[in-house]
Amino acid sequence: MTTVLLIDGENFKGKVRSVFKDANKKVPNWHEYDFKGLLKKVLGDHRIDRRVFYFARIKEHDASKEKSKQLIEEQRKLNKQSKY
Repeated sequence: MTTVLLIDGENFKGKVRSVFKDANKKVPNWHEYDFKGLLKKVLGDHRIDRRVFYFARIKEHDASKEKSKQLIEEQRKLNKQSKY
C-alpha cells in the first residue's frame, strides 16, 4: 500500500506562521524552510511514500497588486522547493 501525505499549503503556512508568532520568532522564508525535516520530525517513523503540498492558484488583483505579486512569487518559490 502506498501512503500519500496531502497538505493544504495555505492552511499549513497559516499554522506555521501562528506558531512562529506565538513563540516570538521570525516567520521563515517559505522557500528556504526545511519542510522535509519538519515533517520527518513530526511524523517520526511513519512511512510516507509521497508528499504533496497543494495551493490555490493566486491571481493578481487590481486593488492589491503588490501583495498579489508577493504571494505569487512566494508560491512560485515554494513550488520549486517542495519537489523532494
